[in-house]
Amino acid sequence: MGRAATGSAPVPGQVFLAHTMYKVTVALLATLAVAAALHIPNVRTGATDNVHISGHEVAQKQKVVLQLLRNVGQKNMYPELVALGQNWNPTQIADRYANQYVVKNFVNMWKQGTLPRGEIFHVYNDSHLKEVVALFDLLYFAKDFETFIQTAAWARDNVNEAQFAYAFSVAVVHRDDCAGLVLPPLYEVAPQLYLNSGDIMEFMSAKMQGQNNYVKMTNWTGDNEIINPEQLLGYFTEDVGVNAYHAYAHLYMPFWLNCEKYGITTCQMRGEAFYYYYQQILARYNLQRMANYLPELEDFDWEETIKIGYNPDLMYPNGAQFPARPAEQDISSIKSYTIEDLKAIEQRIKDAIDSGFVVAKDGSKIPITQYVKGINILGNIIEGNKDSVNSHYYGSYQTMMRNLFALIMDPANEHGVAPGVIGHYETALRDPAFYILQKYIYNLFAQYKNNLPAYKHDDLYFNGVTVEDVAVSKLVTFFDLFDIDVSNAVDVASIDELDKINYVAKAKRLNHQPFTYKIKVSSNQKTNAVVRVFLGPSTEFTYSNFYGEQASDVYYGHNTADLDRLRNYFVELDRFPVELKNGDNLIQRNSREFTTTVGDNVSFKSLLKSAESGNTVLSSVDRQCGFPDRLVLPMGHKAGVPYALFVMVTPYGADEHDHADYYHSEKVNYQTGVKDIYSCNGLMTVLDNRPLGFPFDRQIENFGTFNVPNMYFKDVFIFHKDTTTDNNNVLIKKSVNDFDHELPQQTAHKYTPSHRLMDEEIVREENDFPSYQ
Repeated sequence: MGRAATGSAPVPGQVFLAHTMYKVTVALLATLAVAAALHIPNVRTGATDNVHISGHEVAQKQKVVLQLLRNVGQKNMYPELVALGQNWNPTQIADRYANQYVVKNFVNMWKQGTLPRGEIFHVYNDSHLKEVVALFDLLYFAKDFETFIQTAAWARDNVNEAQFAYAFSVAVVHRDDCAGLVLPPLYEVAPQLYLNSGDIMEFMSAKMQGQNNYVKMTNWTGDNEIINPEQLLGYFTEDVGVNAYHAYAHLYMPFWLNCEKYGITTCQMRGEAFYYYYQQILARYNLQRMANYLPELEDFDWEETIKIGYNPDLMYPNGAQFPARPAEQDISSIKSYTIEDLKAIEQRIKDAIDSGFVVAKDGSKIPITQYVKGINILGNIIEGNKDSVNSHYYGSYQTMMRNLFALIMDPANEHGVAPGVIGHYETALRDPAFYILQKYIYNLFAQYKNNLPAYKHDDLYFNGVTVEDVAVSKLVTFFDLFDIDVSNAVDVASIDELDKINYVAKAKRLNHQPFTYKIKVSSNQKTNAVVRVFLGPSTEFTYSNFYGEQASDVYYGHNTADLDRLRNYFVELDRFPVELKNGDNLIQRNSREFTTTVGDNVSFKSLLKSAESGNTVLSSVDRQCGFPDRLVLPMGHKAGVPYALFVMVTPYGADEHDHADYYHSEKVNYQTGVKDIYSCNGLMTVLDNRPLGFPFDRQIENFGTFNVPNMYFKDVFIFHKDTTTDNNNVLIKKSVNDFDHELPQQTAHKYTPSHRLMDEEIVREENDFPSYQ
């Protein structure tokens, strides 16, 4: 355990004999003066109260939050915040925390010594996690925003920088008085975790040479030379947006977060949301494999090696390299637990699934056969989160498995090798082994789902409603450029110097042209309904057979793919309520309206410039809590890659009496708006209380029994427009991000106009698109 960092800030809890009442009074007056200079509203309503503040107040709060996250690898360079932190002494202001125990707990931990600045923070390390949760508690339970920021200002310069950024970010997400605030893009807070180490070194070299402006193209591993077939997917696995999406999802609901302790009331679906989040990540990854004609993922086996090697080419912010993993690497026990420990936990989970009940802390049996309750109990157990019914017995299965993979190169910690990429949410998606691991974990959910009966005709059928036809505009993917601010990766002498440097990494990334689909629905009555739209493998067996083993359903007399085999590869694009009139109905949606995706993040510089100008974006949409819109389509091909667009219309609010307690207990006005329940898979609205992933979440016996009139499978092809030259440069004059852009004082739309910038460079080829007029 390292010693606590030292500095001019007072050591928490230390009693200084020279502290007279006069000096205490002066310190408090100084604190209030600094708070006034920062324009921090003194809202003493508590961390769990709803705070209604003006746009100007939001802008002032936003400014402080951004300043605290700027160049976190260095000490804070904003004088007002430095002074605010130096005057912080929790033992004198313990009454300004809603839970005073957390003050005592943190002070005691601090006195014993915590992870020093400059060291690698690993969230799966027990001592690191204990420390960062103690810091989060201190931030979360601050009664007002002023105390919260003063606590953060002290922590910014006195605790490990990665622990600070992590705890502070989770607190901003969960504190009610931070509503409306936006975290900067995570890939601009710590660019080292998202860009290749060679690129980062080049920017550092430019700084050492005194260059204020430096722009560099950065590509994914294997973009220029393919050594391993898995590198074909680098545009997806190493995409900064999708990796930040994964990291932000963890901030939204970290495994260690105890919903009861923190008074969080949105945890009813926590277990199912965990299951569905990673099921959809796997499905999207597999569609990208299909687009590149790669075979199915291999299965993990405890008795076999990890066949796929991986070299991340990443560096930690402190300069240490992420370790590479050679092919055919053995899995070994680590110091904290053994492989046999994990196998025992795994067997307990499998026994619970097969028996239909789990064992509670008191030894009683809790049934999990009723789906809504069962999937949430099971999901909490498999994730090993703080809402698990018996974490002592079932352990923290998922986090233990990830840690095992993360420490694979130095399991006994004998050589000081840093954790691998799977040990961090910012980097895990880069490693092919991550998907092998997640597939293995998903198989536990599949075991549970396979014990449930397949949906019957009445479960799927919507009486009197038929989807007559579906039309889709041409689906085209292409590569564009995206500017990433790398200035937070280099050391500077002052804020003025930081403001002057312009370090930009131009990343080539997959995108798609906006597209529209139309659905023609007939109904024999006026009724409320829910529309679901999925994209998955083609249901034509002639197309699906190229993927793995024979996937034909011809045994049952249907010239279609075996949907039960392919159903796990369908990704949900859209889910929304509609009001159907009696007769024909035409429903039209644009890809920018999808409820599962969000547009580009606003850059760190744009957010800060706007906040310092007193402006901000007031929006009910969390731009980071959703899958990147531009990756909603798997990469196409010049000749087109076949897929299926699946549309289903179901009754609105079906089975509400069974599921309301877990899914949605409030009535939603489908005409004026939808109450959103976030799962960090976009604005995944819960509208009809059906399971996440319905109707592909259970076994499909055969296509004939599954297909009903209110469903429609539309064959589509995804094309790819080549936008590169012979030198692999992207033919785009404009970049999507604009660091000099100042956000207007208005409510933001869900999507930034990144696609429109492509119009003049990409020539669109329209295909037949029925108007149904």
